[in-house]
Amino acid sequence: MYLSDSEKEFIELKSRFISMTSHQLRTPLAVIASSAGILSNFGAQLDEQKRQKHLQCIQTYVKHATQLLDDILFLNKAEIGHLAFEPVPLPLVEFCQELIDEVQLSASEHIIRSSIPAQDTIEFLTCGNQPHLDKKLLRQIIVNLLSNAVKYSPECNLINFNLTIWQSMIVFTVEDQGIGISLSDQAQLFQPFHRGENVGAIAGTGLGLSIVKKCVELHQGEISVKSALDVGTLFTVMIPLILSAP
Repeated sequence: MYLSDSEKEFIELKSRFISMTSHQLRTPLAVIASSAGILSNFGAQLDEQKRQKHLQCIQTYVKHATQLLDDILFLNKAEIGHLAFEPVPLPLVEFCQELIDEVQLSASEHIIRSSIPAQDTIEFLTCGNQPHLDKKLLRQIIVNLLSNAVKYSPECNLINFNLTIWQSMIVFTVEDQGIGISLSDQAQLFQPFHRGENVGAIAGTGLGLSIVKKCVELHQGEISVKSALDVGTLFTVMIPLILSAP
């Protein structure tokens, strides 16, 4: 049977996703099974601190596995063109600040400093119109980038979030002073399941930046990165103020 190039590419992608997913799920499931087995067989012999440690371990890896499956389903929808893109007029200043506050609450050991224009400045630059953006997809972009900045930065480090309007583009930047990304890793940064060679034991699915890129592309935008090992990373996202017709 003859297969077109696009069909071959889809089959290869599907096969790779299945292989990668099974590999990524194996570790959390093994840890969950191990801790559950210890609690089942030896729970009565463990002190409360050790029991809580195993319970916390199970909760952590269940959360990791759930996040992995959610990310895979999201990416799969994007790959096959089933990811809904529903731009609506969005109060951008308020929306960004809410997301920053949300990430800051779960990252008390870091400081997220934001530079966001006042709402009336945005309205002036956009001729009184609110930009049309997809709230769910924009949330994925901003939360993933901020969460990564927190995850790959030492405690007490500063993370900068900047929003500007420049030449009919909405420009978001997220900058950290973390572990950085090597040049070889930058070339594969947005590939599903790719993780940097220097992440060590830092937990992650390797899907967050792939999701960010898909969400940016649906907004007809672009994302770029500048990074140096042990110095930090700067992500820049540029989205048109006015989206062209599909």
